[in-house]
Amino acid sequence: MLPLPALLMVAGLTLVSLPAGAQFSAAGGPAAESAAESALRRDGVASYGTRNLYRAGRTVRAGAPVEGDFHGAGSRVIIDADIKGDAILVGGAVEVRNAVGGDLRTAAGKLIVDAPVEGDVLIAGSEIALERGSRIGRDALIAGRSVDVRGSVGGELTVYAQQVVIAGAITGKVRLVAEDIELLDGARIGGTLSYTSPNEIKRSAGAQVEGEVTRREPQTDAQPQPSRETDDDAWGLLGALLWALGLFLFGVVLHWTFPVYATEAARRALSDHLAALGLGFALLIATPIAAGLAIVTIVGIPLGASALALYPVLLLAGYLTGVSAVAQRLRQSLGPRTAPSGVARLLWLAVTLVVLLVIGLVPFLGWLISAWVLLAGMGGLTLAARARRGV
Repeated sequence: MLPLPALLMVAGLTLVSLPAGAQFSAAGGPAAESAAESALRRDGVASYGTRNLYRAGRTVRAGAPVEGDFHGAGSRVIIDADIKGDAILVGGAVEVRNAVGGDLRTAAGKLIVDAPVEGDVLIAGSEIALERGSRIGRDALIAGRSVDVRGSVGGELTVYAQQVVIAGAITGKVRLVAEDIELLDGARIGGTLSYTSPNEIKRSAGAQVEGEVTRREPQTDAQPQPSRETDDDAWGLLGALLWALGLFLFGVVLHWTFPVYATEAARRALSDHLAALGLGFALLIATPIAAGLAIVTIVGIPLGASALALYPVLLLAGYLTGVSAVAQRLRQSLGPRTAPSGVARLLWLAVTLVVLLVIGLVPFLGWLISAWVLLAGMGGLTLAARARRGV
């Protein structure tokens, strides 16, 4: 899957969970930028909102109980206080140490959940551990490299991973797709267990499964593939190539139409990366909500409709600005010290775009890198626009 569509899917899931009463500073405006700068001066974390809290930075903590939803993005994100609403977290390392009253949605390199989660759980990561203190109220959908489930799940459990270990109680049915699966003593499955694996499941004597256990052999390359799937793969490759070409052409138009502004926005995304990340995160969340609120007022229909129409353009411009920022850094590290020509900038942009699209194909890690590129690029656009206004 290409990185930007994957990111937009995650963003869509995030927006669906937001309540109508979400409070935040106007993204991209002086109030939001002043708030971000004030927070960065204190602890390196950009923070927005009161009842519903949005934070981004190197190390992000809840810090105090949150009455609504908590959205966090950073190298390390820690839930160290109770969250009454949903928790939506993106980070290199994520720790959930206190209760979450709603759903938990997370993309992380390493994730530890050691507290109750009342709602559903949607997790993507590399190393995922649901410790003994974790109690998932409803269903859990998990995708990762290694998944260790030692807590309880009140609904159904679905896992896609390389290695899966279960030593907790699952009330509903369980579906596992993995290379190695192990049920340890203490594992109790109240429903059926179906698994897809090249290896037989390893089941301790103390593991209990009340329902039927079924195994499916994974489909290998040696098995015949339907021609329709082959056609789908071909169309998928063609679509990827067209998407990459479209992104590059959009980047050409952006750099030729606004060469100074595009370069400055990319520079800001690098030099003020924490502020850019925070502002980009706020823009991603705030823009569609603000547009929706404007449409509800009837009077603001033209403004809200215009904002919604321009939102995809903002996402594309933000992603390409982030790509340009990475291209600048690569050029400074590997290229000549002299100022590049316009054509050279576009060549670096094309090379970097291809590299990032390839990295984006790597599960989970690619999504995290693409998220940084998009958010930092959107924030860089905002910071550059502010600088041009002289604010």
